[in-house]
Amino acid sequence: MYDLRKNADAALFASAAFTLLIGFSLYYVKLANTEGRIIIHFLGGRGADFLGEKYDALHMLFSGAIITCLNACLAGVLVSRNPILARITSAVTAFIALLIVITISCIITVN
Repeated sequence: MYDLRKNADAALFASAAFTLLIGFSLYYVKLANTEGRIIIHFLGGRGADFLGEKYDALHMLFSGAIITCLNACLAGVLVSRNPILARITSAVTAFIALLIVITISCIITVN
């Protein structure tokens, strides 16, 4: 049981990295060939209210990758002092990575 608790943080960060890898794959397959402006934000009743380039979606993915790396380093420092806070950091990071990929999927669907 101790080994499972010891590796849970690494598993959560690995799942966050894998989720972002899926997001990069979706970007490459669906948005890499897109030319011109794309819809970044869309309101149901009003329509598109924020247009951008395909690189704005790529910046979201790179921001998620940077956040994941920084939080992994932070959790590595915190695990010896406060393992609960390290576990919360890893869970929140995995959730944020999932939200970023959901956002990229929505951008792909609208465009």
